[in-house]
Amino acid sequence: MSMVRCDEVTDGLRDSECLVTIKDFNGRKHFIRVERDFLTEFHGGLYLPMGIVQVHPGTRSVLVEFSHEPETGFNRIWVKKDQLDEPVEAFA
Repeated sequence: MSMVRCDEVTDGLRDSECLVTIKDFNGRKHFIRVERDFLTEFHGGLYLPMGIVQVHPGTRSVLVEFSHEPETGFNRIWVKKDQLDEPVEAFA
């Protein structure tokens, strides 16, 4: 499973929870509430595990799927490839 870099991480409703902000390809913010221990510190940032669904050949953006539905209601969003923890090759 790949991980996407979190733009912001703020306190949640409980001490064990946090609210993560991730910007999509167009700069819109998406908020998802997760348990703090679900995040991974990597390369000086916090990353959220996600599944990769597709790579757009024209824009090289990546369609990722959240583990559960975020506040915005979209369970899949397009992100820039540099937001991921590792390089992604285009699917055939």
